[in-house]
Amino acid sequence: MKFRKQDGGGDLFSALAHQKAVTQRVVGILKLRDLIDWDLFRPVLNEVTGYAGKDWSKGGRPPFDPVFMFKVLVLQKFHGLSDEATEMQIKDRLSFLSFLGLRLGDEVPDCNTIWDFKELIEKDGREGSRKLFEAFHQILIEEGLIAKEGSIVDASFVDAPRQRNTRKENEQIKEGNRPKGFEEDSNKGRQKDCEARWTKKNLETHYGYKNHAKVDAKSKLIDKAVTTPANVHDSQVFNALVDERDRAVLADSAYYSAASEDYLLECGAEEFLMRKGNRNTPLSAAEQKTNKGISRIRVRVEHVFGRMKQLGMDTVRSIGSKRATSHNHLCNLVYNMDRYAFLKN
Repeated sequence: MKFRKQDGGGDLFSALAHQKAVTQRVVGILKLRDLIDWDLFRPVLNEVTGYAGKDWSKGGRPPFDPVFMFKVLVLQKFHGLSDEATEMQIKDRLSFLSFLGLRLGDEVPDCNTIWDFKELIEKDGREGSRKLFEAFHQILIEEGLIAKEGSIVDASFVDAPRQRNTRKENEQIKEGNRPKGFEEDSNKGRQKDCEARWTKKNLETHYGYKNHAKVDAKSKLIDKAVTTPANVHDSQVFNALVDERDRAVLADSAYYSAASEDYLLECGAEEFLMRKGNRNTPLSAAEQKTNKGISRIRVRVEHVFGRMKQLGMDTVRSIGSKRATSHNHLCNLVYNMDRYAFLKN
């Protein structure tokens, strides 16, 4: 019996046909390639990188275009990749090359360049990731995709690399002190996250941070977000997420309190916070019915965090709250881009 031979004897035209077949399928990251006007981010990127008005003719190797590097970060967050894996996958995958506008043989930024660019946009408090999120957020508002008719507030854990410290060292970290030998400029100190915290929810133990988000109830787009250590209770950032532009706010029972009710009254927003019963004062039939009605809408926020977890955004590989905040802003931005592509199609 004869079989087809795979002798690797394809010519240049076969290779080009193969590349065209791969890149013509608009799936995954390629959904964002032509839908988003990437040059809209250039003013923000020029500002946060310090490239604006800089003369590169005086010497030194010029950097990669900031819009191109921003697309590398979008690619990285969309697939939940490390810097090393991002470099390798760009070289290896035709769809990644197509998304970045590269051809086989073009120069690809290495893992150190990707790391340096992420550090650059946050350098000296520039908050580049937050400004990039807000730039795209403005586009969503202008297109009427975030109407603020109803907002859902919730939080999700973002796990960091777990630390193996002694009990004494952990006690010092909880008090806000860095233990001896954990100096930030030492090799050991650079690998120790003294800002992440342990917490337990139900039977799950988490170490790291929380991504507190306010999500538009209709479009499931992230409207606003705050990053805190994992042990911070959800209700403590309620006021930071909700403002007078919200017409109605939905949340689970963790956010319900007299203070939250008063704050929503000040903002002029309708209150749809689920009630929580206890052993001595169980929920009435009316409260149970109200909770069920709220839950049917509030559950849409779980779809958001579920999609982010599917993309690997529930893990941060870096050290410190500053980088965790940057990670969350970029992940929220990339999620919004992904959702935007879905809504547009």
